[in-house]
Amino acid sequence: MNEAIVFQRVTKIYEHRQIAVADISFRLPAYSTVGLLGANGSGKSTILRLALGLITPSAGGVQILGKPMHPGARAVRQQVGFLSDDPAFPRDLTAIGYLQFVGKCFGLETEELKARLGTLLRAVGLMDDAGRKIGTFSTGMKTRLGIAASLMNDPELLVWDEPTAGLDPISRRQTLELLETFRGRKTVILSSHILGDIDRVCDRLLVLNQGQLLFDGRRSDLENLLPESVLELRLTGPVDQFRTAVRERLGRVDLCQERDRMRLELNGEESVGQFVATLLALAKETGTVVNGINSTGRRLEDAYLKLITEDEFRGFLRASKN
Repeated sequence: MNEAIVFQRVTKIYEHRQIAVADISFRLPAYSTVGLLGANGSGKSTILRLALGLITPSAGGVQILGKPMHPGARAVRQQVGFLSDDPAFPRDLTAIGYLQFVGKCFGLETEELKARLGTLLRAVGLMDDAGRKIGTFSTGMKTRLGIAASLMNDPELLVWDEPTAGLDPISRRQTLELLETFRGRKTVILSSHILGDIDRVCDRLLVLNQGQLLFDGRRSDLENLLPESVLELRLTGPVDQFRTAVRERLGRVDLCQERDRMRLELNGEESVGQFVATLLALAKETGTVVNGINSTGRRLEDAYLKLITEDEFRGFLRASKN
């Protein structure tokens, strides 16, 4: 099997009024770790639900592990492990009791179930709390229990939605290290708002915006959308006026979302000195104070923001012409 997940011209319309995803196609190689990126409302949750067979597409088809996926595809779903971004558990069960229940649902024999239970509780750092009722668990502990539950059936495909949300730094690092051990052994779809996590563990990216697939490819290909260097400015004063002047007079898009900072592309043929001098002149003109300028290399965050910003700008242009 060369492809673990295939979406062929998939469209999903909810209640004849909301188009969640429109005519999306992609093919994900087996044993790849894929980062799913997009803002709230971009279609990420719909993609995950379609891949899990929880909903059916309005048009097009979805194949998982070489077989059609739909709500009745029980055999296929048995080979998938899922972690929700907000997992819910029986409050009165212990971690051991819950994982035993999950294992029985997958038909695991008692000996195998106990062996996997102990291994997974150790892997997610819940050995000391295995006998506590889940109702007493913190958000991070529940996430770690959800990770263990998603692995009980030793699935070929893992679909994890925000697996590091609510985790302390040590648990987050352990989760990312666990993901890295799956390389070459499992196919993973990882949806996360933490771009640093995506950058660390994913070898392939899908970027969605407003129901459209903007990018499908290697992380390095997305970063190549940026020039070799980017200027980062630290600012105080009337920053919005300065940002407007840079956009309107220099035609540059700010790649930073922080109000007191700007990140601007530097074209390869441009002189850094001349460009900085122009920026300083604009800052003086608008009364903005430039506290520092650094030249940095490519970052996944910058490439992602550039892709989204340019797509929304194209949408604005289309709307303004109508």
